[in-house]
Amino acid sequence: MTRRMYDASTPPPDPHLEVCGFYIGGDTPHVWTDAEISGQSARWRLPIYVCDNPAQRNPQIDAAVAVAWLRAHDVPAGSAVALDYETAINSLYVNVFNQTVVAAGWTLLLYGSLDSVTQNPRPSAGYWTASWTGEPHMDAGAAATQYASDTQLGIDYDLSLVTDSLTLWDTQPPAPNPAPSTVQEDDDMQQIEPLAAHPGEYAYPTVNKSALRLAADGYGAVAQLRVVVWAGTHPQVHDGVRVGGGFVDIPLNPATTSAVTVRREDTGAFPVGVLAY
Repeated sequence: MTRRMYDASTPPPDPHLEVCGFYIGGDTPHVWTDAEISGQSARWRLPIYVCDNPAQRNPQIDAAVAVAWLRAHDVPAGSAVALDYETAINSLYVNVFNQTVVAAGWTLLLYGSLDSVTQNPRPSAGYWTASWTGEPHMDAGAAATQYASDTQLGIDYDLSLVTDSLTLWDTQPPAPNPAPSTVQEDDDMQQIEPLAAHPGEYAYPTVNKSALRLAADGYGAVAQLRVVVWAGTHPQVHDGVRVGGGFVDIPLNPATTSAVTVRREDTGAFPVGVLAY
């Protein structure tokens, strides 16, 4: 699967594609402002640093400038930054630039003409090849391919395809998964309420069960319970069983235990789940 990307030296009228490539420093004629970047609707972003004369440049200084921009803009760790290399071939510069970017927590995508860029070492995020056939395609082994230039298209930006596997700056990251609920962890788990809500005891059959699980989210609070394990005429009483933010297991003997009763001894507001298993 691929995403559509556009890049331009200056902000174009918003084409409403998935990825926007923009320029943050180096030999570019224009460094995009924060307002220009935020004015584009693309969900994913690719910052681009330009160096088309590496023999005359210091890769550590250039990479440090790029890293400083990434830090200043809170670009998520692991995202790619591109190095626009045009037709340059210089392994030393690429290696040092890549090492500096990776050490800082990001990855490097190397852009250049197909016949030249792959003569450089493959950096951490791979190659962004330029082969202007005018037709959308992905070059073999590339993480992204620029298939048409602005001149070809008669518009203000170039067009590329980007693989889904390339990690880009996502302005709409998925919402984090909610913390798992220990009370809801099993469909068979029953809930017992606080003492004030229901003062009675709850009985649970335990034939062929080896443990009783008491589980609660708690949100920082702790529930207190009294558990009685019935085995013939000699019940085993567990007073002051405390549960909160996790679970407590009480072992049972499946051969002799006939039932278990549980009673809440607190007036807290959250339920406690009970499951014999």
